[in-house]
This record gives sequence, structure tokens and C-alpha cells, in this order.
Amino acid sequence: MRIALIRIIFFLVLFLIWYLIVSIGHVPSYIVPSPVLVLDSFYHGFMKGGYLLAIYSSLIRVLTGYFLALSVGIITGILLARYYLLDITFGKIILALQSIPSVAWVPLALLWFGVTDNAVIFIIILEAVLPVALSTKNAMKNIQPNLIRAAQTLGSRGLHLYKNVIIKAMIPELVTGLRLSWAFAWRALIAGELFISGTGIGQTLELGRSLADMAQVMAMIITIGVIGFLTENIFFGSIEKKVRLAWGLEGGN
Repeated sequence: MRIALIRIIFFLVLFLIWYLIVSIGHVPSYIVPSPVLVLDSFYHGFMKGGYLLAIYSSLIRVLTGYFLALSVGIITGILLARYYLLDITFGKIILALQSIPSVAWVPLALLWFGVTDNAVIFIIILEAVLPVALSTKNAMKNIQPNLIRAAQTLGSRGLHLYKNVIIKAMIPELVTGLRLSWAFAWRALIAGELFISGTGIGQTLELGRSLADMAQVMAMIITIGVIGFLTENIFFGSIEKKVRLAWGLEGGN
């Protein structure tokens, strides 16, 4: 409760400082909008439904790309962990690809898929598949060999071994990879949406820029940050903590 109060006070102070800087400094709204203008943009945006539609469209895109990336990434990670030759060849390419920012894939995606949702989903998959593939590979390689040998001694083989021993042992590290993959997917979504038509948070952000409506731009930036925080830290963070507690990797309070 005390931590929540401190956070509330902190954000109220930031809000006040923002308001005073704009008011006292007479900063033009097309450069830095006042908090009141941003709140007014939120009010009209949600009342008219435009912001809700943008958020809904963006979530559909990012979830589609994210789950496709998980499917490809987990399979890729397992193959990299199982086959040494694949790891020292294709695995090194994955490490190189991870250093490429999502916006660098935009021209390629637009050429291949046009100004469509598929271009954005393609960018999301490219960015989100890498962290989950690497975390899956590392999770498999970090499993204690004695654990697998003990399970095999007790008669566990094939699919039963993967389902009841290997996958369960991988879960703590894999959950961390899923969380990181979501962060990459969310950033890739916004980068892709800035360049396509339609509705979405990125398109709404770009529309505000083209109209010199900085209140709308700030509203979308805040929306991106809030959704990113809620999903990455609260949703995935709580899941990660529960898994670590269940696996005995973290002590309970």
C-alpha cells in the first residue's frame, strides 16, 4: 500500500511539473502540449471510439504475430539444442539477426506484402521469434543431465520424456523468454504500423504527427507505454514470479 502511494505521488508530481513547464514557459502546444490537452485528447478519442478501435486493431495484429512467433521459435529452439551442426550454423545467424532493429525490416516487409496487416505481422514474427528461440535452446541445454538420466532409468522415453521431464524443466527459463519476446513484438508492432494504412496505435500516432496534433501524439505515446507496462511487467511478471515460486527458484514472502 505504501509503495502504491509513493508511485501515485510521484506521477502527480511529474504531472504538476509538466503542467508548470508548459504554462510558465508558454511552450506552444504544437511542440509540447499541456496535460489538459492530452487528457482532452484521451476523452474525445475514447468517447468517439477512435482510440478503442486503434487499440483493438493493434492488439489483434500483435497477438497474431506473437503466437505465430512462439510456435516457430519454440520448435527452432528445440532443434538448435538437439542438433549441434544446426546450432553452429543457423544458430549464429539468429544471433546476428537479433541485432537488427525492427524498423530495418520495414522496407522488405512492404515490398513483399504491400501496405497491409501482413507486413506488420511479418515484422513482429521476425522480431519476436528470436528471443523465444534462444531462450528455448538455452533452457534445454541447461537441464541437468542427471535429471534426464534418472527419468530414463525409470522408463521415461520419447514423447513421455519430453512432456513430463524436459518441458517442465524448461518452463522457468522459457517463461522469461516469452516475456522478452512479447517486448520485442510490441516494439515491432508500433514500428510497422507507422508505415501502413488502416487503424492502429501506430497509425493514430502518425496521423497526429501529420496533423501537427501533439496532444494526440502524446496520448498515443502514453497508451503505448501503459499497455506495454501492463502486459510485460504486470501480466508476464506475475506469471514469471508464480512459476519461479512453484519451481522453488524464489522464496515466498
